[in-house]
Amino acid sequence: MRYKILVGLFALLLFAGCNQKIYEKKFAKASKPITCLQLQAKNPLTKLYLAQEYKFSAQCPFILRTTSHFVTTCTSAYAKALGSDFDGFLRLELYENKKLLYRNQIDFKGCLQPSTTHQLFQAMRQAMHF
Repeated sequence: MRYKILVGLFALLLFAGCNQKIYEKKFAKASKPITCLQLQAKNPLTKLYLAQEYKFSAQCPFILRTTSHFVTTCTSAYAKALGSDFDGFLRLELYENKKLLYRNQIDFKGCLQPSTTHQLFQAMRQAMHF
């Protein structure tokens, strides 16, 4: 009984303390305050999670483009044999009139979670001050 409790506590601490690293770079400042965003996301899950973060507009000079990749859908025998340190990544890129302002990316294990999307989006908001 004591063993099960210790294993459970260890697992909880391991996952609670797991902080995903965000890779980010700011390329330029926006020419005016960011008051709206237009979303361009091909992946429906990414689109759903980001829609929970922000009310996007169809007409806006600031465009948020997403790129997502899920290794679990890879059919490469080489990738399956070697495995990887992550199961996928999500990248956000912020543009103003086709000019890249900011990019960030996070790698993740398992399925893409709303908390992963939230963490990445909030890092972008903080860096770009909107």
